[in-house]
Order: sequence, then C-alpha cells, then structure tokens
Amino acid sequence: MGKLLAKERQNEIVEYINTTGSAKIGELAEKFDVTKETIRRDLTHLQEAGAIERSHGGATLVSSFQPIPIEARIGENNAVKYALCEKGLELIPEQGVIYLDAGSTIQCMAQLLSQKSGYTIVTNSINTTHFLNNGNNVTILTGGQLNPTNMSTEGFQTTNFINNIKVDIAFLGTSGFEQHGGPAVSEFTDAQIKQAIIPQSKTIVVISDSSKARLCSLVQYASWKDIDYFITDKQLPSAVYKTLSQFTEVILI
Repeated sequence: MGKLLAKERQNEIVEYINTTGSAKIGELAEKFDVTKETIRRDLTHLQEAGAIERSHGGATLVSSFQPIPIEARIGENNAVKYALCEKGLELIPEQGVIYLDAGSTIQCMAQLLSQKSGYTIVTNSINTTHFLNNGNNVTILTGGQLNPTNMSTEGFQTTNFINNIKVDIAFLGTSGFEQHGGPAVSEFTDAQIKQAIIPQSKTIVVISDSSKARLCSLVQYASWKDIDYFITDKQLPSAVYKTLSQFTEVILI
C-alpha cells in the first residue's frame, strides 16, 4: 500500500483492531510498511486518545468500545428514554418525513410514533419496523446487509438508498461522547449510516440520556455544530451543558 499520513494510518489501525480485536506491533508495521518504532508511537497516541488499549507487544480494542447487543439495551432507563422522545415529537412537522436510526433510545420514539398517523418514516432498523407496523404511518426500510448486533441494515445498499432521499427530521442516538467533539458510536458501519443521513435532513436531533456524557465510544460521526438539537436529561453535568450549548441547542428534560 502507498504511504499514509500519520492521522490516516492511525485511523486505519483503529479500524483494523476493531475488526480483528487485537494486533501485534510487527504485524502492524508490516501491514502499513513502516517501522516498529513508528507503530509504537501510533499506539501510544491512540491509547492516550482512548481509542485502543496497549497490550504486551501490541494493542487491543478498548473493552468499553465493544458493541452491546440491542436486546440488552432496550430496557435500560426506559422512563427517561420515553420522556426524551416525547420531547422530540414536538419537533416533528405535520405530515413530516422522519428518519429513525437503529439505537435503543430511538426505538422508544418508534413506539410513540406508532400511536400517531400521517407520517412517512424511514429507518435502517428492523426492530423499529416491528413497532411501526402497529401504527398508521408509511414505513420504509432502507435495505442492506444485516448487522445482527443491533438488528439494522448497513453497507453500500443502505448508504446508496439514503443518498437518494430527503427527510424533514432525523433522530439519531449515541453510544457515548466523552473525549469527542460530537456524538459517537461503537461501530464504524453505524457511524457511516449516520453520516449519510445528516446532509439529507433539514433537522438533525440527537437523543440520549446524560450517562452517555461519561462514556467514550469508538468513532465520532458528527460535530456538535452539525446537530440542531441535543435532547437529554437534567443530570447532564453543567460543564458539558455549557460546552455543548456553544455548538447546538441542548434541551434538558
């Protein structure tokens, strides 16, 4: 492969470790055609950034970055999630076209929308379509390759579909954003889908409980300045609220 800039190489190192789970220094040096000392510096930088964990002779994925199956997340903080999503309903225009992503919080939004009518709802979440099937709205599934971890579709077919639509409002989640300058998630493929819908939406809303401010996920998918509204609960630390409010409208519930 051609020589990469340090930042590009480090991003690819994280993606490689995310795929394989771990890697040795010699293995990475050979793969990226650089010296072992260069790889050691890369791994030190990535460890300080919280992206990987150093191990003897190499590196492993940070354990907190491992995606948690959505079935294990659906029941967490349900009362808070529903309260946040009810606030999000107020932002939807009448007969609007809505995009819902594949997060567990956004599934609460789907359940609330199933009690409404007159909307067109696009989603890449198979679980979300189950809830929407009970309502009186038009539901469109993006299609694509199945991600069994969060029961969503992803890949070329999904992004190609999204690139050819426009929506009034998109509701997105985050796995955690500590150490990031915007919402982040645990999988590159999830980030790719979220990045695709942002330019296709008039309004972008991120919804999550305040605990995500204390969790660091793998990859940032947007800057806070790209987000129109961030809906969260009043337990959000005041310092975080002050920082985020410089870039987006933070709504506390």
